Amino acid sequence: MGILSGPVSYLRFVVPSPTDGFEEAFCEALAQHAFHEIDPTSDVERAAGWVQFDDVFASEFEAKSLVDPSGHLFLKLRVDTLKVPAGTLKAYVDREARDRCRELQRDKLAKRELDVLKLEMKMRLRKRSLPRMQLLEVVWNIGTGELRLMSTSKGAATLFTDIFEKTFGLQIRPVGLLTVLWLRGMSEPEIDALAALEPERLHLIRP
Repeated sequence: MGILSGPVSYLRFVVPSPTDGFEEAFCEALAQHAFHEIDPTSDVERAAGWVQFDDVFASEFEAKSLVDPSGHLFLKLRVDTLKVPAGTLKAYVDREARDRCRELQRDKLAKRELDVLKLEMKMRLRKRSLPRMQLLEVVWNIGTGELRLMSTSKGAATLFTDIFEKTFGLQIRPVGLLTVLWLRGMSEPEIDALAALEPERLHLIRP
């Protein structure tokens, strides 16, 4: 379920604030890591890249509208997977192999012939298949540095972190308790002092 259609679960990160005038540089970076559809005639099985938040088929970004009036940057990371299931591929290869053996009046095909047939059938099935599309919604508060990924999947978080850091050249880190305190305005020395505190026993120890 998307962020605009109801409650969502998400992971929180924090990222350093960009320098002034970042919009143009960000648009160039997004263009370099924009989503490109998988060519079914290739052997590529997964493609990932940025698309517009409100249009998964558009990957052009404009500096003037990159950040909304509230100071948020909304993005979608589109991940397409085009992979023929092994069981499906085997069934089609077996059927084609039987047909060819019948035509050639042979008991079986040679290993090399089977390898070529498997590759041919894989390409045919890829051309007939639609990729599985996954959309990861991202909300970035430019002012506070708070970043939200609308997913709790570990695999999605790993992929998102890798592409985000490659795109923007900024290192992100997951939000924990101490990070939340920093986001709420507590200074670094205060956080360090809090982290150094030792727990106290608050119950009586009977002799």
